[in-house]
Amino acid sequence: MPNASPPKPSHRSPLKGPTLHVLVLATGNPTMETALLTAGHTVTLLTPAPGPDHPPPGVQVHTIRHWDDLDALTALEPSLPPVGAVATIDEQCIVAAAHLRHLRGLPGLGVDAAHRYTDKHLMKNALLAAGLPVAGHQLVHHANEIPAAAAVLGWPVIVKPRAGAATWNTFVIRSEIHLGELLNAGAFDSRVPDVTGRFHAGHALDSLHGAQDGFLVETFLDLADEYFVDLYAHDGEILLAAPGRYDQPLLRTVGSASYDTVLPPDHPEAPAVTDLARRAAAALGAQTGAVHCEILRTTDGRLHVGEAAARPGGDCITELTGLMYGINVPATLAALATGQRPALTAVPRYPALTAVMIAAPPGTVTHAATAQSIEQLPGVIAATINLRPGEPVPATAGTVTGAGRILYRPRDLTQLDREVTDLRAALDIQVTPAPAAVASER
Repeated sequence: MPNASPPKPSHRSPLKGPTLHVLVLATGNPTMETALLTAGHTVTLLTPAPGPDHPPPGVQVHTIRHWDDLDALTALEPSLPPVGAVATIDEQCIVAAAHLRHLRGLPGLGVDAAHRYTDKHLMKNALLAAGLPVAGHQLVHHANEIPAAAAVLGWPVIVKPRAGAATWNTFVIRSEIHLGELLNAGAFDSRVPDVTGRFHAGHALDSLHGAQDGFLVETFLDLADEYFVDLYAHDGEILLAAPGRYDQPLLRTVGSASYDTVLPPDHPEAPAVTDLARRAAAALGAQTGAVHCEILRTTDGRLHVGEAAARPGGDCITELTGLMYGINVPATLAALATGQRPALTAVPRYPALTAVMIAAPPGTVTHAATAQSIEQLPGVIAATINLRPGEPVPATAGTVTGAGRILYRPRDLTQLDREVTDLRAALDIQVTPAPAAVASER
């Protein structure tokens, strides 16, 4: 008998209010504009050139070459229609949206706060100034400066972009010898491939040496756990705090299978993690909208703020949050974008929820279980499997995988690793390696 599906959140807007004309900045994810249109608002879309092939009916589209070209945005602004709000949930659009709000005198996240949420150098300085625990860091402009930074911070160190996503161009460097090996391999000069097709108009894919404003060298923290908290706020008031935990610190999951779990607010680890995320959001800039915060626990038990973003969590975190608390997250984001205060419940519907990301080695798929068969398994809520026999395995970059995911209700959090292992075994993924992968094994 098929596994019973949980009740789904309503697709109605969580709050009815006056309709607005909203300018939405987006890179291809239609979540925000779809939710606004569903709620009865008028939408104008600003996207990277050349723009979408099939925009929603009645939606006017304007294009921009690069989100960080603020002079071009200023020149474009007079041609945009009168709007009552500017909205985005795309990381690379946060500053551009704030700039357009400033030009129009509209409410929402301001320019200074937008920079703090998207520039890790400014972010960590603001968190440190607020007395919050963060890893030490140095700003450099070339790999040749890393040894001097490591002399201050100590080896090993982490290098990462000032602006980025999905752990792209982020490395642990253990010594000067290791640094030389990475330099010889071109690690600092390699641009990340745009496997999603959505990042060409921003700096997230830039090589570290290609970053005009430099990159960060950070103290390496010996991590035991990495948590996330998604906050939904109205005028700085936190309406919902949804804590969760990655199966392991993100840098250890690059290129491999991983899973994320949304925890109940009364979980023993949740209160301290949630409190630190709230304080981080307040330090970076109270706002109306979503904040995704990552909290690190070192092996000695201390908590540190990792990073925070003025958007909801990526991958399946937003989907898990909606299921956990019975809310329509896109409609909630649309309500917040138009200045409304939705009524959100902090009462979880499940003891926990997990999203199991599917990963497979490069090559051609010869066999994989169907989504329908996986959905028959106990605890499985839904499955998306993008592996088709005879087709190549979808590309991955950093922690982004296109192979699919399984939404799952854990039976016992202390045994979750074993439960996930059983789920992955049931996928029965078989792949003929790509020629390059075969050659590398000889």
